[in-house]
Amino acid sequence: MIRIIIVIAALIAGLFFGPEISTNKGYILISLDTYTTYETTIINALIATVVFYFLLGLIEWVLRKLLSMSSLTRGWFGQRKTKKAQKNSLLGMLALLEGNSKQAQKLLSKSAEKTAAPALNYIAAAQAAQQQNDYALRDSYLQQATKSQKGCSLAVGLVWVELQIEAKQFVDAQLKLKELDSTFPGNKRIAKLYLDIYPALNQWADYIDLLIKQRKYLSLVDTEFEAIKLNAYQHLFKQLALQSGEALQALWNDKSSRSMRKDIAYQSAMLDAFIEAERYEFAEHFLVEKLKEQFNLPLLAYVDKIQITDNNKLILILEKQLKKDSENGAIHHALAKLKLNENNESAAIEYLQKGLELDPNVDDFALLANILEKADRMDEANNYYRKGLLLFMSSK
Repeated sequence: MIRIIIVIAALIAGLFFGPEISTNKGYILISLDTYTTYETTIINALIATVVFYFLLGLIEWVLRKLLSMSSLTRGWFGQRKTKKAQKNSLLGMLALLEGNSKQAQKLLSKSAEKTAAPALNYIAAAQAAQQQNDYALRDSYLQQATKSQKGCSLAVGLVWVELQIEAKQFVDAQLKLKELDSTFPGNKRIAKLYLDIYPALNQWADYIDLLIKQRKYLSLVDTEFEAIKLNAYQHLFKQLALQSGEALQALWNDKSSRSMRKDIAYQSAMLDAFIEAERYEFAEHFLVEKLKEQFNLPLLAYVDKIQITDNNKLILILEKQLKKDSENGAIHHALAKLKLNENNESAAIEYLQKGLELDPNVDDFALLANILEKADRMDEANNYYRKGLLLFMSSK
């Protein structure tokens, strides 16, 4: 209805204004300075304006089409570059796995920015650089990996530390781990990497402390864990013994658990550390103390390894134990050695003879034969030499 009214109104207006316009067309003059540029009637000017308007619309439409084609062209080139980057990433990864580190580094680094996960490309490029022993370039790639994606600093940092450990850059790895630990406290992977670094830096006290704290996170059975812990304490004992006998003794007295002090394996580790550092006085005192507290046969082997200064203390302990266990060859052997230290050869011969009856062994046969030979008891000496030789041959 409204459209009909508008059309009727337009017709009426045309009937009214049409004759007027046809008789009075008007005049337009466009001039610049003193020169006439353009002159026409109003009707022609209106027609020209309408034509110009539609011409501008046509130009706009053409430009839009052209710009749209340009955008498509750019999109096509962009997709082409992305596909090429993905292809180069794959080729780079394969080259890295094949050991072609130089080619891998080139492909991975160039294609990183065009891939969906640039951090992974930079990490792989860093691994390739490490294979070429170019640690500065490795670090540069890892820095770019950190900046290339948000939320990847922990992952990149852990890889960084692993590569530094692989390159035996333990001090740098420890510094990087401390930085990560301050930003991501309580991370289990960080703790496990510390366990790789501490032994390399001979930081055995820190290693043991962390090992015990992280026990529940380590996939080890009890026997494996105890073996690792014992090995760590063996290194710590030797480290402290080299510093001073007092330092090691203080650790044992003040910081070791009751169960450790009763464990023969840890007692042996203490004696080994004292002996290796030539702290014989401490070793002798420790051996006497442990044999007094609880007599353990394996500790008697250290009688041969220590330069005993006070034989009498050990002799009293062993003779007391011999009354309880007179058929023990190891005790007879140890007493024989101590008697030899006192130059009491007759007593040493008796202990050796009894010990060989209980526990025949080649070394004691040779020792007894040598003592008898020096005492000019050649027949007996030859007899024991013969027995030792027969025992040796039968063991082959």
